[in-house]
Amino acid sequence: MSRGRLLAAVGLVAFAVGVGALVAPGVFGLGIQRYAVVVIGLLAVAAALRVVQGRRHAPRRRAETAMPEAVPAVPSPGEELDAVLAAFDPTRYGTADRRRKQLRRVATEVLTRYRGDSEATAREAIERGTWTDDPVAAGFLADERSRPPLTDRLRTRLGGASPYWQGIERTVRAIAETAGVDTDDRDGSTRPGLDRIVGSLDGRDAGLDRASAVADPTPTTRSTGHWRGISAAALSALGVGVLAERAGVVLVAVVGIAYAAAARKRPLSAPTLSIERTVEPADPEPDEAVTVTLTVTNEGEGPVWDLRLVDGVPPALSVVEGSPRLGTALWPGASATITYEVATQRGRHEFGPAQVLVRTLSGSVEREQAVESETATEITCVPPLRPIDEPVPLRRQPTRHTGRVETATGGEGVEFFATRAYRSGDPLSRIDWNRHARTGDLATLEFREERAATVVLVIDRDEAAAVGPSRRGQTAVQRSVDAASRLFTTLLDDGNRVGIAALGARDCWLGPGAGDAHRVRARELLATHPALAPGETPESVLPFGWLASLRSQLPGDAQVVLLSPLCSPAVATVARQLDAGGHLVTVVSPDPTTTASGAGQLATVARRFRIADLRAAGIPVVDWPWEQSLPVALARTGWSE
Repeated sequence: MSRGRLLAAVGLVAFAVGVGALVAPGVFGLGIQRYAVVVIGLLAVAAALRVVQGRRHAPRRRAETAMPEAVPAVPSPGEELDAVLAAFDPTRYGTADRRRKQLRRVATEVLTRYRGDSEATAREAIERGTWTDDPVAAGFLADERSRPPLTDRLRTRLGGASPYWQGIERTVRAIAETAGVDTDDRDGSTRPGLDRIVGSLDGRDAGLDRASAVADPTPTTRSTGHWRGISAAALSALGVGVLAERAGVVLVAVVGIAYAAAARKRPLSAPTLSIERTVEPADPEPDEAVTVTLTVTNEGEGPVWDLRLVDGVPPALSVVEGSPRLGTALWPGASATITYEVATQRGRHEFGPAQVLVRTLSGSVEREQAVESETATEITCVPPLRPIDEPVPLRRQPTRHTGRVETATGGEGVEFFATRAYRSGDPLSRIDWNRHARTGDLATLEFREERAATVVLVIDRDEAAAVGPSRRGQTAVQRSVDAASRLFTTLLDDGNRVGIAALGARDCWLGPGAGDAHRVRARELLATHPALAPGETPESVLPFGWLASLRSQLPGDAQVVLLSPLCSPAVATVARQLDAGGHLVTVVSPDPTTTASGAGQLATVARRFRIADLRAAGIPVVDWPWEQSLPVALARTGWSE
């Protein structure tokens, strides 16, 4: 027998007993022995306790709705402290000893790079604890760890951090200050040191709303358990009423049992719903507001008493006006409409199915399902290609075609290069007539030749590059794609042959070319290729297999402009290997680092190391601060090789 039928039977019995007690007060004395009454009362109380216990231990069965209003949060470099330390020293031993030895390795490298110490001198200073004025940091890395001063120990205890984590935090801070990293912009004033470090280790940040995709589209029907409290109260009242021989209390219990039984008895049939979605405009400009209109219709024969709907907003789009949520009831054939606006950005954004939650009139049973529109709905935003006013820092590896890249060869051009002895057949316009007037000798003027270059823009779209300084801002991948569109246009306008590739994505390739048709293909690829799609977290890739494929596609005279935040040592290795293989490399590196946490400061130090190593290898790097525009960063760099 089901629980609903059992409750109905108990309710009928209780109702009969209560009515009998009211009509004939002596019924208890005439037909029921005292012990039977006690047994019935105790059974009712036991059943109530069982319901309460079941409710306490039953899992929560309410549906989790999506959060289309919240765009995916952007992680910052250094959110995982262990990952940052592994970039310096990937060895694997005990966790506590590993972190301490890795920090020693980092401190040694910082002292050799920024203080000019030899490696032996740096290690000796670390072992003796003389490398920093911070006694906690010095003692944490020293071979014989000294006991911190009393004031530091009290501050650690009162702050809620363990001595171990306090030692890590102070050591990271001392290392960053030695490397010249600004350590004032921190969140330590609002979060305890322990919470901040633990948050850095597992990547969590309390209070952060994250957008989630629509739930599993497989229809699911479940009990909500809303009426379990009523069942427990009714059974308790029944037991008390029977034991105390209070007919009024028994009748009150009847009402509660009747409600609980009716709620469990009512079935939930699958609703027949359809949705229609329109967007206006369908091909907007970046940041333009797009109006989305969604209409849901009850195509079934019965009413839908409780309908809750969340539209499948693309993850990269943010809702700026209205709400993509709907709560209503629909009679057969009736419809309901919602309207909201989203702000667009580069890319092709396809709407997902709407998440629908339907409940019975009593709310005891719910059904979750996904409803798709008959026609796919998408918004395509293809930004225009805009050049920049500053010259692109290319290296001298020109082709035979005329262009804007200066060479070290004299010939035709506009900038004076040198003079040479006159040769028969030299044009009269290039003879140095001033010299001839002074000395009587004939000499020929030569000008610096300008040739076209073959350039491939390579965009780092690895998981390590999908970071940024702001939780709600751009990632370094998006910033690199925007920069690639501007560099492509500028280089193409200067007469160069330009191509595009994405790190680790073999199918994201546009060979070097020129002309209007090539420009259109590049614009489409940068805006709509899945490897460069905004709002999606790219997979971590091992770029070395892809590197062999790229080398086979690159023309022999092509040079590479790598757009990367340099948050991964593998990307720096790719740059060196391409350069060593004969393809001159220039790196344009947006800086997504932040010094708001100790791990972020350490990530900043690691990035500076990579930039210094690339420059030492002869690879130019444009260090592009996040708050600056690309033209300003290029002008500030002010060099060309």
